[in-house]
Order: sequence, then C-alpha cells, then structure tokens
Amino acid sequence: MSETYFAKKINLGADEKIQAILHHHPITYLKQFIIAALLILLAFFMMFYFLSLGRIGAALFLALLVTGIFYGSREFFIWYNNVFIITNERVVDTDQKGFFHKTVSEIGYDKINDISYSVHGFVQTIFKLGTIKIQATGATLILRNLKQPGQINQLLVGLIKNQTGKKIDIKQVNNLNSLPKEQLIEDFLNQEEMAKYEDYNLNELVEEFKDSLGEIRLKKLLVDELEKQDTSLAEASESEDDETVNNFKHRQL
Repeated sequence: MSETYFAKKINLGADEKIQAILHHHPITYLKQFIIAALLILLAFFMMFYFLSLGRIGAALFLALLVTGIFYGSREFFIWYNNVFIITNERVVDTDQKGFFHKTVSEIGYDKINDISYSVHGFVQTIFKLGTIKIQATGATLILRNLKQPGQINQLLVGLIKNQTGKKIDIKQVNNLNSLPKEQLIEDFLNQEEMAKYEDYNLNELVEEFKDSLGEIRLKKLLVDELEKQDTSLAEASESEDDETVNNFKHRQL
C-alpha cells in the first residue's frame, strides 16, 4: 500500500524500484500528538459541562473536539508524507510542511560525493536515531531523526557502487556532546573547523550545537563574534585604503 502510494508520488522510471521508505521516528512528533490527544480528551472531559450551557456549550464542545481531530490529522499527514525514499537510481527527500505545502529534493547516485552520519543527544542515543548528511554536486541533503542511520548509509553506499562504480566510505561524525565545552567553543569559532558546516543554514547550525553549548551560550557566542568582526572592519576602514578594505571584506565573507 505505502510503496504504491509513494511510487506514484515520485514517478518511478521504467526500471526504477524502491529500496526503502524512511519516515522520521514518531518520537520526534510526540509533542504534537500529545497536544492533539489532550484537546480531544479535554473536549470529552468537559462534555457534560459544555452541554449544560445549551447551544453555546455544544458549539464549544464541537469546536474543541474538531480542533483536536484536525490538528492531530494534520500532524499525522505531515509525519507520514515527510519521507525519505531510496530507489536503485536516486534518493528523494519530501519535506511536507502542511496539507498543501511541500518541498521535494532528489539526487542521482552519480552526483553524490560524500555521505556521513552523526548520533548525538539523549533522544537519538536512546532510540538509536541519527542525522544523515548527503553531499552532492550542487546540493546537500540533511536528514534528521532516522532510525539505524549506519544501516541506511550502508544501503546507500552499496547502491551507489552498483549504479556508478564509485566507492564511498561511510563517515561517522563525532558526537558533539562527548567533547569538552572549551573545545566545542574553540571549534565553534574556528573558521577551518567550521568549514565542515558551510552547507548548513543558521537554523541547522543552531540545532547542531545548542544541545552541547546551550542555546543562550550559543547566541552569546554568535553576538560576540559578530561584534568582533564589525569592530575589526571599522578599524580596517580607518587605517587602510579602499583596496585593502575590500580585500578584508572578501576574506570575512
């Protein structure tokens, strides 16, 4: 059922076959499912009180019940359709954001240059989840909270070799939480070390470091670093000619 459903969504080629269909672990949507369940339970818990209020109470009961059902259905729809599909020819990542909003990214095996995965944090360690990063020519996919990331990487490496003949080593990124905080802070501000995160957007960078450094500490580091760069740029503008300033700006960028 699910394979047929997703096969139609990604328009399989003539000889293309689905090898795996991967969803985010349900634990990542636990908060949303709990909220939906609480809304529905609250509606029934308050049902007799609402009905005692007459039509207004009945309307409140139905509104609360419908809200819970709608919210739960929406979150389940997003979870089910937010899927990573591996075929014998490509990988397809569908990022479902709502009933009518989704982003689909796909990469052929001939374009993949590097695959790595990381496991960090209490939830990922306990539930054996991980984040997989696929780097390809002109694109990068970051897939979070997938079960058994090492096995997924092995499957991808085998398919890439069969399809293209390329041999790619599986890389496991060190658990950030296992490093001392002083080293994490030094790495965070080290340009060469941070080059490995060049494909991350700001939100992904915050997610990667906030568990280890703490969100408040992370924000302070970002602000302090930006202030240092602004101060250095101002000093350079006062003391150097236009050509030197332009070169300095280029290095900062």
